[in-house]
Amino acid sequence: MRKRTINIIIIMYVILFTVTAISYVGARNKTLHVGVDGYCAPFSITNSHGELSGYNIDVIKAIARTLEYKIEFRIIPFTALEKDLKRRIVDVVIAPMDSGNEKNIHPDIIYTNPYYFNNLTLLKKNDKDIPYTEKGFGKGTKICLPNKPYILDYVRAHFIGTIIKIYNGSKYAVDAIYKNECDVVIDTKSSNEYYRTKHRLNKMEVKPIYNAVEYDHIYKIAMNANKRNLKERINKAIEHLIQTGELNRIHEKWFSSEYQVKKI
Repeated sequence: MRKRTINIIIIMYVILFTVTAISYVGARNKTLHVGVDGYCAPFSITNSHGELSGYNIDVIKAIARTLEYKIEFRIIPFTALEKDLKRRIVDVVIAPMDSGNEKNIHPDIIYTNPYYFNNLTLLKKNDKDIPYTEKGFGKGTKICLPNKPYILDYVRAHFIGTIIKIYNGSKYAVDAIYKNECDVVIDTKSSNEYYRTKHRLNKMEVKPIYNAVEYDHIYKIAMNANKRNLKERINKAIEHLIQTGELNRIHEKWFSSEYQVKKI
């Protein structure tokens, strides 16, 4: 009887040790498969060696460290990100997709709390007086734009009498104002602040555009609807990054401005 009791105790210890070991190994080997575009500066950028960098990359890495997850990135074309998420090729997608727009909401995809807020802005030189009010710019003001159709539509509708110059991308629009080819650049906050930071254009300032609320974008991390526990964990991690100032440090690195917490 005594021998049998000892054997039962030994078996229970073995089971307990095995379960603990499996839990420990599982916790140490949790991997988050993350879908990114890889070609959406400043959010995700791929260099010639296939290495990723960018605001989104730093944010998701910081979240993974908080949750003690490993990360495996999957570089996926922007238009295929949601499709591959639904096919469960990745666990989450972090990309500059406006999840605040009801047209982009899918019943089988859920979103975390916001990690970035975008809006239309103007970039101008500090020492150049460019009159700008809620009624717009003065007649003949030269405006540089990247080739983003929705920005062109907004400028044409709101800034009558200005001279519009379109460039093949945000970088070239910023280069143009630096070369005095225009008075202001109108682009997203992310692009204007990123290129001002990247090229150390300290004599440039970024200001919001009046009456452009319909162009405000909210970026969140997306995942399949069956991953609600993961969503809650990531939400807590985002809140932790805000409270500790880590999200602000990442924001300062890429945009040279403070992270603004907004209520939605």
